[in-house]
Amino acid sequence: MSRPPTSRDLARLAGVSQATVSRVLTNNPKVNPETRARVLQVLKEANYTPNALARAMKTGRTDTIGVFMTRVTSPFHAELLDEIGRVLSSVGLHMILWNIEHDPEESVSKVLQQRLVDGFLLTSATYDSTLPAMAVGSGTPTVLLHRGIDGLNCDQVVGDNWQGAYDAGKYLAEAGHCEIGLVRLEHTGNTSRDRELGFRAALDEAGVKIKARNIVTVGVPHADGHAAAQKLLTQKKPPTAIYTMTDLLAFGILDGARALGVRVPDDVWVVGYDNTDLAAWESFDLTSVEQPVHAIVESGVDLLRRRIVEPDRPTEIITLPCPLVVRGSTANTPS
Repeated sequence: MSRPPTSRDLARLAGVSQATVSRVLTNNPKVNPETRARVLQVLKEANYTPNALARAMKTGRTDTIGVFMTRVTSPFHAELLDEIGRVLSSVGLHMILWNIEHDPEESVSKVLQQRLVDGFLLTSATYDSTLPAMAVGSGTPTVLLHRGIDGLNCDQVVGDNWQGAYDAGKYLAEAGHCEIGLVRLEHTGNTSRDRELGFRAALDEAGVKIKARNIVTVGVPHADGHAAAQKLLTQKKPPTAIYTMTDLLAFGILDGARALGVRVPDDVWVVGYDNTDLAAWESFDLTSVEQPVHAIVESGVDLLRRRIVEPDRPTEIITLPCPLVVRGSTANTPS
């Protein structure tokens, strides 16, 4: 074919309608996966590259998604960001990342109003942040991933943090631990709230009370976990198990225990939350509650693509299970 192929040519080669070709080019989620794959293969063989600017002017879409995130270097957020990039790429979408940890609110507000992208994915929502409400109020399709906001009229995909934490607390109580340390987070996200409430509920049911001296409130860095271990494990009667709300803090606790000569799990059990890739490393071998990152991202991207196509559809909140993964930082498996 001497001339560039038209959508009619591509439709004929793929055995579909021109409308179907158009839907594939605009990443419409309603296209059957097999049909999408066939059309994409024809596009590849025909060396067809659509004019992005012309398509954006015609359709009003950029095929680009804005991702807002904090602490992009933490193990969990790094894995989450990598998965977002992979899933977006698999459906022909691109990503612009804003690290809102260092951006003033005025800058973020301008970004929200400029309509640079087709949709937003927010991964670090907290109750004292105005970003989620601003994103929804901008009129741009928005989905919250990982952290949700109660009562916000917005699509959300979260892990079942309450149940995951409950299972961790039940596991420790059933193993006979009565002196339990709780290393809690100071930020106001629903993840930290539910990871504490679920854990406490399990201990309450078992008749185990967390002593005030065994509760430490910290920030998010590894160093804070290390300092928490120093505080908890140097007491006259230290806890025999410590639960914390992120793997990064748990890694700090493990390193802090080693620095004190406290053996894990012989002297103290350690349970984290997120089940990041690092948790399985031999140097940590951490028992952790798993955040289903792949399922959260796939569900979130699917919701966002549908929201872009159908902006008036009812909002959805998807809650996914968070199973306990037992490793060597605790001494026995659940019954």
